[in-house]
This record gives sequence, C-alpha cells and structure tokens, in this order.
Amino acid sequence: MKRLILIILALVLGGTLFAGGKAESWATSAEWEEWAGLGQFSPEEDDWDAIEAAAKEEGTLTVYSISSRVFEFARTFYKEYGIKVEASDLTTPALLEKLMREQEAGIFNADVVFVDDIPTVYNEFYYEGRLFPFVPSDLKDVIIDEALDAPLAIHHYGSRGIAYNTDYYSEPPIDSWWDLTRTEWKGKIIMKDPMNSGAEFNTFATFIQHHVDMEEAYQDEFGEELVKRDGIPNAGYEFLLRLMENELILMADSGSVMSAVASSGQSAPPLGILGFSKLRTIEEERMSADFIKDLTPVTGFRTTTIMAIGAFSSHPNAAKLMIKWMYGGDNPRESTAGYKPFHVIGNWAVRTDIAEPEGQKPLSEMNFYEEDGDWLYDNAIGVRDFWLENQ
Repeated sequence: MKRLILIILALVLGGTLFAGGKAESWATSAEWEEWAGLGQFSPEEDDWDAIEAAAKEEGTLTVYSISSRVFEFARTFYKEYGIKVEASDLTTPALLEKLMREQEAGIFNADVVFVDDIPTVYNEFYYEGRLFPFVPSDLKDVIIDEALDAPLAIHHYGSRGIAYNTDYYSEPPIDSWWDLTRTEWKGKIIMKDPMNSGAEFNTFATFIQHHVDMEEAYQDEFGEELVKRDGIPNAGYEFLLRLMENELILMADSGSVMSAVASSGQSAPPLGILGFSKLRTIEEERMSADFIKDLTPVTGFRTTTIMAIGAFSSHPNAAKLMIKWMYGGDNPRESTAGYKPFHVIGNWAVRTDIAEPEGQKPLSEMNFYEEDGDWLYDNAIGVRDFWLENQ
C-alpha cells in the first residue's frame, strides 16, 4: 500500500516529488539535482577544492545514523574541516519513519543518512527519489565491484551470528542454529528486538527464505525428518516458532545483549544473537566472548550499511565531503579517517586499500547468507506478522 501511495504521489506532482519546507525554492527535483551536482547531473570527476570550499559556506551538516559511532566520525570531521555536524543516533525503524514523515511534510533536514535494512531503503526511499547516491569519483578504482554496482553507496558489510561467553565455555557449546531450540537453552537465548532492528529482522527472514537449507540442517542435527506444525509453511518458520517458544529474550539494544553474554563471573551465561562488530567492546569493558564460526547451515548473516544524501539537502557539498570522510578519506593506509570507528573485527570495508582488522578473515571466506533485497521486501510483511502473532 505504501508503495502505491508513493507512486500516486509522484504522478500527481508531475515530477515535483516533494513540496514545502526546504524544497520551496526548487520547482522540481531535477533543478535541485543540477544545483547539488547529483543524480543525472553528477560530474564524471569531482572537484574537491570546489566541494570543500562550498561545504564550508553551507553551515551545519545533519546526519541521521543507526550507529552511536556517528558522534566519533562527526567529531573527527569537524576537527578536519571545521564543519559542525548535528548528529542523531536512531534505531533503523525510527530513522526511516522520521525521514519519511519529515519528507512527506516537506521538511528536508537529513543531509547524510547512514542506515541498514536495504530492502526498505532501496524500495521506499531510493527508487522514490528520497535518497541519492554519491560515490567519490577518485575512490571508484579502489571500491569492490559489488559495492560500486549497488544503488546507494555501501559503507561497509557487517554480520549477525551467535556469541558465547569464553570465560565460561572452553569451546563453542553449539554447532547448529537448531541447537537454539533445545530445552537446555530455554530462556538462555538473547538478542535485540527484531522489531527495532532491520539487521536482526532480516536475519530471521533470510532463514525463512532458505528453508530448504534449514530443513536439511535439522535432519543433520537430529537424525530425523522435521515435523512441522499444522499451518507452518516451511522449516524457516518452524525454526522461528520453536525459537520463540524456547523463551527467546529480547533486549532494547545490542550493547545490552553483549553485556549479558560476555560479563565475567556468570554461572550459566546466555548465548547472544548479535553483530560480530560488538567484539570491539570486549577489551574495553573487560569481558570475554567470541562468535561461533562453525555452525550449520551457515555461520550467520551478512548485513549491508549504506550512506546516502537526502533529497533536497541544503548542504550537498558538506554531505559529499562527509561521505568521503566516512569512506576513509584520501590516505587509508596512513589513517582510516572517518572509517576508523568501523575498522574493527566484524566489519568489512568495501575499499580494497583498507586492510582487514588484525585476525579477521576476508569476507569471501565467511559462510554467510547475504541479503536478497527483493525477496526480503516482498516477504517482510508476512514474516513480521508471523513474529507479532507468535512472540
């Protein structure tokens, strides 16, 4: 329904996708694109001297982000260029809802958007002209093809998997995702609420997409065929139902999940489903945890985090400068610039000239499911309704 409403809106406005607010000075999106040097008016080569000079005249830059690390790269950006940044740290659903409501009301505050959940972002924002891609022309030679061909600029790939307390367990206590449904793990599986996170939601939706793998993994684990309940369409849904019935614990944020899993001195610590990059907090907070690498049918789920420029941004040059900073700047071998907060185990840069964090395998060697944007977008409502009905 939302897609239909957006299409009707575009047709009624006849090329002027939005009206009011900061867009009042632009008769059409095309006029803004030409002024901003984006979309169909993107130059073949960026003039960074001109971009930086214009950026410093534009004023405070506004960034909507799903990561609290926005405050770190915003601080270093200001230190580098003297451009102030107004940063917001939001959950994925809250960020996308805020962006949609503002733009529909003719308010175009967001200059840079840093977010995951690419099925929704691509279908409801990029394809509708609400977000614009920007990849610095001088970085295209060092960005991997998959990221270069994506609709919007990919900042990094992340992951979701299962973490365990290494202080308590001398080795991984499970070897299959189906182990999470065993009675011995009842009430001892913890994760961020999927209704507040696109990455967590898409992780479980992808298990449903790969239900054939899940059915085979069940038989391998238990030595018998999976018997699904009446009305359950496939092994992916059966897995999700059994996981919820095993008293899955939901938390507000990933930091709380990692603390619950990795805190020292526990007698029976839970397992946690969360992003690999949370390992960065282990040494900082003197905790003990690792992710289970050898799991069937897969180690986990690969996530995608994008960065884009909001439609009718009043600070497009500052936004371009920020995106280049977030990519890692000009000399990543000497300094990863704004990418530094993300240069940790569990994140994979899309630039070939940024080395993997020490101890991390290349992404090509990881056994991850990948996001299928079209499938996830077409099936998300069904998965969401199933979750809400059974949690």
